[in-house]
Amino acid sequence: MLCCRDVTIRQGEKVLWQNLTFSLRPGERIGICAPSGTGKTTLGRVLAGWQKPTSGDILVDDQPLPMHQYCPVQLVPQNPELTFNPRRSTGDAVYDAWRPAAAMLTRLHINPEWLTRRPGQLSGGELARIALLRALDPRTRFLIADEITAQLDPSIQRDIWALLLEESQRRPLGMLIISHQQALLDQICTRALLS
Repeated sequence: MLCCRDVTIRQGEKVLWQNLTFSLRPGERIGICAPSGTGKTTLGRVLAGWQKPTSGDILVDDQPLPMHQYCPVQLVPQNPELTFNPRRSTGDAVYDAWRPAAAMLTRLHINPEWLTRRPGQLSGGELARIALLRALDPRTRFLIADEITAQLDPSIQRDIWALLLEESQRRPLGMLIISHQQALLDQICTRALLS
């Protein structure tokens, strides 16, 4: 279980989240839909261990997030280009984590040729799919999905959410889904977390 205990997050003098406590169980899908600037993305970064909260704890199975090994909580940010080394191929970034089967690339609408290219040679939507592929390492237990399909065509969005719903049930994979599309969250989430 991923637990957020009494977490407060400040950005300068502004309090984004105050004494936030909730848990995310394997297979559960929690949605967050709130106006821009309310701290949704920052919360995702904190839950994945990318930054520390001002106070409080983030725990997986009552243990702090691991610092020097693969983290079971993976974040796919809304600007994935910032998570890739511009001098390495996107495939190198994926293969550092795991070796996905060709079927997974097909399900995510990823052209295998994209994995030979550097991040700057791909579109935002292509990079978003590769970032998701990297995060779906079999060791991942919790996925923080921050507007991950916003740059994609509706048909590709449907296919990706269908895959993620399958993964949620099969593994089971817990997901925190950040989106401005309330209808999407209503359709796929088991409950909502409001700011």
